[in-house]
Amino acid sequence: MRFRTVLPLVAVLILPIPARALTMSDPLTAWVNASAMDRMQLATRFGKSFIALNESFTSGYFLKCIDDISTYGGAKDARIEDAMRECVASQQRLKGSPADDD
Repeated sequence: MRFRTVLPLVAVLILPIPARALTMSDPLTAWVNASAMDRMQLATRFGKSFIALNESFTSGYFLKCIDDISTYGGAKDARIEDAMRECVASQQRLKGSPADDD
């Protein structure tokens, strides 16, 4: 009888818990700790959402940009959404810079 009670408990503790997909509201620490596939899936969603705004907004751009932002020491309290907004804003600033007019 005791074996029947312990076995399900052991199974629950040993079996891996299904991973939760990254969301925009997750902190940047979740981005850093997530698998490459999870980061790529979210970056792909960003790329598909913003490619019409600027052709440089690819999944690769967001992947690298958010990776770069997540390495800043002060950015650890930020959310992934904040980093994505900074990526969009910085590219828009570059696009609108006077150097592009030459």
